[in-house]
Amino acid sequence: PLDMPRHLRELCEEKKEEFKTKLVPIVSSGRAATVIAKKWLSRFGYLPDAYVVEGPKAGGHLGFKRDEITEPRHALEVLVPEVVEAVKPLEDAHGRAVPVIAAGGVYSGADIKKFLDLGAAGVQMGTRFVATHECDADERFKQSYLAAREEDVTIISSPVGMPGRALTNDFIRAARDGLKKPFKCIFHCVSTCQQEKTPYCIAQALISAMRGNLERGFAFCGENVSRVNKIVSVRELMDSLQREFDEAMTSLGKGVQNVQARLARTAPQEGTR
Repeated sequence: PLDMPRHLRELCEEKKEEFKTKLVPIVSSGRAATVIAKKWLSRFGYLPDAYVVEGPKAGGHLGFKRDEITEPRHALEVLVPEVVEAVKPLEDAHGRAVPVIAAGGVYSGADIKKFLDLGAAGVQMGTRFVATHECDADERFKQSYLAAREEDVTIISSPVGMPGRALTNDFIRAARDGLKKPFKCIFHCVSTCQQEKTPYCIAQALISAMRGNLERGFAFCGENVSRVNKIVSVRELMDSLQREFDEAMTSLGKGVQNVQARLARTAPQEGTR
């Protein structure tokens, strides 16, 4: 995303519109956040409006090498404080907040509290909201989430040159077995996609799956997809997340009280040695 401000400004100039869009790059390390900020500031005088820091448990394309996905040092719990720390000098230098948004494996209200405690300003959630009535994916796509088991989640080698997390199916197995024919691309939408070598178009595969045609595509998903067990409304989901968040807060409060009580019992009484 190093030239993102330029592309957006050119588009605004072409349409003769005011530049209002917020630019929020997705990063997977504090270093990446710093590099992007320096490039944007030196080239365009623009500071990112926020960052999404995405961990290796996310669905879809991942900003990690395959062998990095399970490494503890790349866990979202490690990355969020790292990016928050990298952003602080930018906030101090420019006198405004640059929110850090945690993404990738955030499932419950307790998860939300955990990442807010680690310094995130908010979270981004995808898998949970696929399993809502309001999601515009085909019902067959949603049902694939409900039927998912832990062992159904797999890491694919995407045509765009990145690993991706998806639900395994016959389409993926056929591609791995070499049963898909090389695909002739008419879109040329991603520069890293080697069209002359890839057996299928990732864009078409994902669109087909979203429309319910899982014979011609597959469903991207987060690592926690097997925990999804029913389709609910967005209101129900938000209410459950709020309850879980509140329960985590209450549990923390009780834990603090218990610690204080233990300290009070074990502390030397005044006037004693």
